[in-house]
Amino acid sequence: MPICEIQIALELQHQLTLYSGLAKSPKHPVSEILIYHRIQISDSNNIMADSSPRRRIVISNLDLDSDNGNDKTEPGVEVVTATLVTEDMFDGLLQRTKIGTVSAVPASNEGCGLPVLPDVPGSGIVLPGGVNIYFLDLAPGYTTPMHRTPSVDYVAVNQGTPILITPKTAFSANDGKADYEETVESLLRPGDVAVQRGAMHAWANRTNEWVRMIGMVVDAKPSEVTIDGKKLELGERWLQ
Repeated sequence: MPICEIQIALELQHQLTLYSGLAKSPKHPVSEILIYHRIQISDSNNIMADSSPRRRIVISNLDLDSDNGNDKTEPGVEVVTATLVTEDMFDGLLQRTKIGTVSAVPASNEGCGLPVLPDVPGSGIVLPGGVNIYFLDLAPGYTTPMHRTPSVDYVAVNQGTPILITPKTAFSANDGKADYEETVESLLRPGDVAVQRGAMHAWANRTNEWVRMIGMVVDAKPSEVTIDGKKLELGERWLQ
């Protein structure tokens, strides 16, 4: 629930207290507005992560035809808008909305129109050799599985207060089940950024509001560990 709506509701409640005679009328405009905002507050936990479509606005250089007497030195700019598509994961408790991908760096700015977004293999997180950018919405009361990807992830909190959970000490995992004894919990607030460097982690939302984050996932060379004299790569893995 946006803070501004709560503030408006409180202010309207104050006004209705001052003008109790007017507030008795169910058709009074101030009463109607207050009722609307009360509905917004009471129903905020029941709505999905996004109550309005999110858009991608792509701007690109148009062709500059200098062969037909055109003396302009800068091209016009094309503006194209598209609605982003949300993918439900874990029965809708986690929602991912792809913003864009970069197959390689440096990227190409040639051409116009909406860029074609390649499919991201596997779990859809790491684009080999490139960058994957998306919104990640976490439902109230949900905790993701502990997992790791061979990538550097920059995850910025846009809304809510998620908790980043990480194992504190070394542990073993057999048949997908971990035996770690202690974890570290880091509370993030809007504006905070988590930088994940190929390490085991999980996200938890212990509030009654949706959490929204923006992730930029950069493909990375997996870290290596030595076990019984053998080097093993820490590739993608999901635990129960």
